[in-house]
Amino acid sequence: MAQLSKLYLDREELHILGRYCVRIDRTIVVEPSRQLTEDTFQRIMVSKPTISKISIQNEDVVPLIEYDGPYTFERVYGVLVFKPTGS
Repeated sequence: MAQLSKLYLDREELHILGRYCVRIDRTIVVEPSRQLTEDTFQRIMVSKPTISKISIQNEDVVPLIEYDGPYTFERVYGVLVFKPTGS
């Protein structure tokens, strides 16, 4: 898994330190090194039911790594899972 220092959901910046991977079906799995608070998770769920673009900042890679959506997401045992929706 690669490291990340910031996660951008559309234009909203989240300071999340952790690891991520992208599956072959374009599902993005983010494992934060610290758990997100329930308030933060609920705020994201309400404000971003569908995400158009996910950008990941990795300190080892200078440009942002971007994935075009749309994506929906859920939290499974503290891990964020962003699934591409059929478009």
